[in-house]
Amino acid sequence: MVDGWNFNGSPENESALRPLCEKVEQYLEPPAARLCRYFAVSDDTNLRDNCQEYYRGFYCPISERGWLLLDLQQCFFHPLNQFTACSFNSFDEMVAFEHLIYIRASTCADPTGCVTTYAHELQHLVQHERTPKLFTVNNVLYKNLKRCEPTATAIDVPSEREANIVSKRIAEAVCGVRAVREFAEKQIHEMEALGSIENRDRWVFFRDAAPLTSYDLVEHTRILIERYKDVIDFGIDVGQPEWWHGAVEK
Repeated sequence: MVDGWNFNGSPENESALRPLCEKVEQYLEPPAARLCRYFAVSDDTNLRDNCQEYYRGFYCPISERGWLLLDLQQCFFHPLNQFTACSFNSFDEMVAFEHLIYIRASTCADPTGCVTTYAHELQHLVQHERTPKLFTVNNVLYKNLKRCEPTATAIDVPSEREANIVSKRIAEAVCGVRAVREFAEKQIHEMEALGSIENRDRWVFFRDAAPLTSYDLVEHTRILIERYKDVIDFGIDVGQPEWWHGAVEK
């Protein structure tokens, strides 16, 4: 069985971060899924070019791995050397993991920040598994909302808003309320100093969010869908009643 925890040979990160992330999973109780957790030890400039500059980590299901570089795509699969050249192996047999959570090297340097990011990305996995159509249309909103609303930021996307609320609640349970608030304040000041107002506002929302507030992902997504269904192609027939139920057709 391939280990789902990849610390890139850093025993320091493994001893400091794995117990905390395991606590996150106890609080969040994600659906049973084959998950690769990748904790980077150096910054990848190619990822920085494909993600926003100040990204802290990301979640990627195997179906969306195409944008990743080959070394990260390989995280989804069993090592090739275990398959013989003369044997036929189906794609499913070669898959070790269906999901990847990547934590950036700089994020790993702060345990509270790592817990916050890991909980955020794990909530995206929960969204993908429990409400796949909502996850899909929110991804489309993430890529297109700013075109329709120039002042919109990532935090205006319902799936991101929910992930922020959930990650704050989990991080406070694992690291403590004070540590999480101090971490958020630090992010706010750093983003402001860097001139990244959108990221500053994201951390202001995180800091001020009431972590016990329930968030209706369906209703908030539905509002945006109704507003933009004539100008954004969501890849799903959002005109159907309760379109958010069921699996995404491949």
